[in-house]
Amino acid sequence: MRIRTLETVEGVRTLEPLVAEYIRFVCGDLMTRHGISFDAEALISGTMGGLDKVIPPLGRTFVAEGDAGNVLGMVFLRASGADAMEIKRLYVLPEARGTGAGRALVEAAMAEAVASGAVALRLDTTRNLAAAIGLYRSMGFAFRPPYPESDHFGDAVLKDVLVFMEKRLDA
Repeated sequence: MRIRTLETVEGVRTLEPLVAEYIRFVCGDLMTRHGISFDAEALISGTMGGLDKVIPPLGRTFVAEGDAGNVLGMVFLRASGADAMEIKRLYVLPEARGTGAGRALVEAAMAEAVASGAVALRLDTTRNLAAAIGLYRSMGFAFRPPYPESDHFGDAVLKDVLVFMEKRLDA
């Protein structure tokens, strides 16, 4: 497995099927577990329309690839305020879970955040994504209050299912 950085909007656009799979998974999970409904197609469109935030100089996109060059997973990294960065859309294909791809993607994002001078790496996720939360906790992330730069700050619909986490990089 290797981690590769996508440097252009055109390059990140190749991940649209994976982005769509991730968003549909999260939306389906929220509906099944919590009865919360979202327009997955609108979320996919919104994500794909904001790719300039996840390429240099504003952010990064990392993909994990198998030995044959097949994509196993992805993660976006973007600015989150003046001195922090935020992980978005960490997703590993079901058949690649347990291979270390998720950890490798978070490590790549963390290394880039450190290199960029960020003092913290943040994220938001839903509390039912226990495997992701376990991964983040094992990597030193701690729960924190909602932060204003999150897309979900003050979200009345998701307030009971969201968790916010942060890893200090300056410690």
